[in-house]
Amino acid sequence: MTTTQDDQTASDFSYKLSHFDLFSEADSLVKWEIFDWAREQAPVARTDGNGGFWVLTRYQDVRRVMEDWQTFSSTESPLVPTGLPSLAPIDDDPPFQNELRKLLNPLFSRSALAPFEQPMHDTARELIDGWIDNGRVEILNGYAGPYIGKMLTKVIFNDLSDEELAAAQSLALDVAEHPSAEVYAALFAMCTDYLERAKARGVTGDGLISRLINGRINGEPIGIEKQIGCLGIFVMGGLDTTRAAIGNITYRLTQNPGLEDRLRDPAWVRRDMDEFLRLDSPVAAMARVATRDVELNGVLIKKGERVQARFDAANRDPEKFRDPESLVFDEARSGHAAFGMGVHRCVGSNMARMQLEIGFEELLKRVKNIRLAPTAEIAWAPGQSNALHAVDIEFDRID
Repeated sequence: MTTTQDDQTASDFSYKLSHFDLFSEADSLVKWEIFDWAREQAPVARTDGNGGFWVLTRYQDVRRVMEDWQTFSSTESPLVPTGLPSLAPIDDDPPFQNELRKLLNPLFSRSALAPFEQPMHDTARELIDGWIDNGRVEILNGYAGPYIGKMLTKVIFNDLSDEELAAAQSLALDVAEHPSAEVYAALFAMCTDYLERAKARGVTGDGLISRLINGRINGEPIGIEKQIGCLGIFVMGGLDTTRAAIGNITYRLTQNPGLEDRLRDPAWVRRDMDEFLRLDSPVAAMARVATRDVELNGVLIKKGERVQARFDAANRDPEKFRDPESLVFDEARSGHAAFGMGVHRCVGSNMARMQLEIGFEELLKRVKNIRLAPTAEIAWAPGQSNALHAVDIEFDRID
């Protein structure tokens, strides 16, 4: 490439980065090229997209921001306005954030989730029964979405009807791909209605709803807006990101059929799952706001300016991960950012791992030779997740 071509390429990437919009279809098509260029030439770069951010693409910068909550606050920093003061606990800082985590963490330990293991197996089997004779399925809507949704109702929303669950799933996807004030308003209205119904009937047992309604932090009840925001976060995180991960992993299986047998070995859960999550981080980015003037990688970020910490770009930083755009299973690849970093590491990560483990265990018991359908169109959706629009597959049945 000539010097003139190099200059033009640099100019093009610089322009695209300065206007990068995480909800743009056009930007999503070239985001990896943009992030690769930015990591080398402008690792802390200003964009006017989405209200203005400093976009971070290097692993060490993302880690520094996520671990320094005193300098880079979670408050008043969402990627897009939500209409609520906070989506607790991800939009809160310690000490409130820590106390809310202490209240919620016990609900999502492996032991606390153990009673839901068999229902997860049963749900997966029932869904597979519905389409296995067809020899094909669109994995996101035919399997991952309803599987995750049905389990979320058992863990959190124990009395949603099928219609209400479908509406919740639709809202979660809209928030991830096409957020707007109207979409957030609809989501929070649903959460408000659910909380009011729970209070009216009387909350029994020990679950998320009970702890939000009856819990105390520093002797004070949790405010209604915090309750709504927290419930909204579990809807979005529970229904969107794990669904995306199932779709992403299935797509990777179609690109390397040898991976099927690897995932049939139960050891893949501790050995390989994190590498899939690193490559296609379901959560693309989180935002923070500077509480003071601070220098980051030679760039001055002023108090009140927002940063967009790109988990997905950090997870493909060659300074941290060798051959970062490939799945590499023959070496330790610890430290990925797919579940977040610092005090805001995902509270539901145990549930997500269990859902992935069981979902693929049941799928690979029943089918083999997973491949893309001839009519499949692979396109990554823009937004706050790294998710495919659809994954149409064909397979052979295991008799």
